[in-house]
Amino acid sequence: MLIFLAPKIGLAKPYIADIYYPKGDGPFPVIILSHGAGGPSVAYKKKAEGMARNGRAAVVLDHYSARGDYGDKFRNIPKLSDAREWREKDIIDLLHALKNDNKIKKDKVILAGWSAGSGIVLPFVSSPKRLIPPDGITIVGAILTYPYTAGCYEEINSFNVPVIIHFGKLDGNNGNPLTGYHCWKKKIENFKDRKVPVIFKEYSDAYHGYDLVFLKNRPKRCHMRKYKDGIGEICMAFNQSAFEQAIIANGEFLKKLLND
Repeated sequence: MLIFLAPKIGLAKPYIADIYYPKGDGPFPVIILSHGAGGPSVAYKKKAEGMARNGRAAVVLDHYSARGDYGDKFRNIPKLSDAREWREKDIIDLLHALKNDNKIKKDKVILAGWSAGSGIVLPFVSSPKRLIPPDGITIVGAILTYPYTAGCYEEINSFNVPVIIHFGKLDGNNGNPLTGYHCWKKKIENFKDRKVPVIFKEYSDAYHGYDLVFLKNRPKRCHMRKYKDGIGEICMAFNQSAFEQAIIANGEFLKKLLND
């Protein structure tokens, strides 16, 4: 049984946050889900429901729909530079709000990001650290699902909390530019500090968006994108096997991370 919190956090703010609780009084560890550049979808709510069934609270962020002409209703996507600034403020505001939620374990916060959504997670969990959570909030781990290539170009020497990264092996270019799976795999292998565990999960025959259920009945779609070092192709397609493997991997990661 899931309990839905109303009103939603952020209802009077430029973002929306749906909270899913497990059955019981808590307090519960919490996982904050930040969507990709394409915006929110039912896929993230389904993920949150699964997390709640397994004893963790989950927050699904919608960074777009309360901001004018963006979001599901308008199908418009903001510039990456603009959205990043919004999203970072959203996360900080949400973390402050969670300090007042008695059903949340403030020392057991996990950040999760998909594609460009991982850009909101990285500043909290990377060394050098650029964003600091509010006093009383402790981020203990992160889940990065096919993090965007812009993050791979950033100065990141290591992670400061345990992290699991998921990538389809067909996600990105292995050349000029070096993108996606290939860029991140190389970056992680070259980390200077390996004291904090980093799990890098690879899925054969999987592209970007392999776990987004709304892509399930759509053909593979590809488009060209300009990166720092050139122009490359990015393709999106659902992959059932990778989807299922990632669920299992995340479950094992969270169980070890939270000692439950």
